[in-house]
Amino acid sequence: MIKFLYTPILLLLLLVFTWTSPTISAWFGHIIFSQFQYSMTFSVLISFFMTWYIYLTSFVFNSREVYDYIISIYNFLVWTIFLFYANNVFTVIFVVETLSILTTLVLVTSPISSLYFSNPKDLHSNLYLSSSTPHTFLNTLVFFFWMSLVSSLMLFVFLIFFYTRFLTFDFILVESMLSYVITVSSIKDILLVLLSTFVFILVMFFKSGVVPLYVWKPVFFKGMPLHVIFFYICFFYYFLLLFFIYFLIVYLNDLTYYNNILLILLALTGTLFLIVVLVEAFYLKSFLAMSSILNTLLVFLSIGSISACTFFINV
Repeated sequence: MIKFLYTPILLLLLLVFTWTSPTISAWFGHIIFSQFQYSMTFSVLISFFMTWYIYLTSFVFNSREVYDYIISIYNFLVWTIFLFYANNVFTVIFVVETLSILTTLVLVTSPISSLYFSNPKDLHSNLYLSSSTPHTFLNTLVFFFWMSLVSSLMLFVFLIFFYTRFLTFDFILVESMLSYVITVSSIKDILLVLLSTFVFILVMFFKSGVVPLYVWKPVFFKGMPLHVIFFYICFFYYFLLLFFIYFLIVYLNDLTYYNNILLILLALTGTLFLIVVLVEAFYLKSFLAMSSILNTLLVFLSIGSISACTFFINV
């Protein structure tokens, strides 16, 4: 098991340490490797090894379910690194959807105890489908499934509008094409472009569970075991949010610049809803969910304020 899990990591480290050129573009431009990717690779590996060590010293490997859960967690390492290697919009969306599928797999394999599925002390027929079934856990799976489905459909619509307007997914060309379309196009075309880019911002708010698009997140946290919440917050959500910040500030800075008013309006609406949201934090899992929502909202507020300052300075 150890050899199977550590061999891909050692091969990845070998590729990283043998990197010599300033920038490498591979897989027909879908993957790029530069100094930023070099640093993020070690950051992801260190964070994953810390999480991995906690799991290995806490779990008792006495059932197949534990191994299934550990292997599912291991896949996050590879795809999180690939997320920072992505070099165009299509690859980013593909990796994000793959991580959503892995999240569902982790949720399915997370109940590593039979207490989640049956009550061994009382197997009476009228209790078999009520008290013995994991009601909150099933709610978590159902809410996450529908959230992933809606966000996937929105991303698919965004890809259609995006490609029909820009005819490219490459980060190098997107900002130039966006500036050109905003400069020379008619008001109708500009509104369609801004609408298509705003759909992606809505998807980011929805996937991050930020108010006002936070409905699924408290239910999602309530049904998750604590060891899954630990991995979701400390590893997956942290690097996903970090990539979204890097994506908006570096890769698609003009997208944030032209949509800064709508971004600020969403953040301010979330601030107004924040007081109502914090009232729901009665339990530990609800508190972790609300803490995640609050911190993410503050991050998006800072991104919107940076874009607003740039806008007023240019004016």
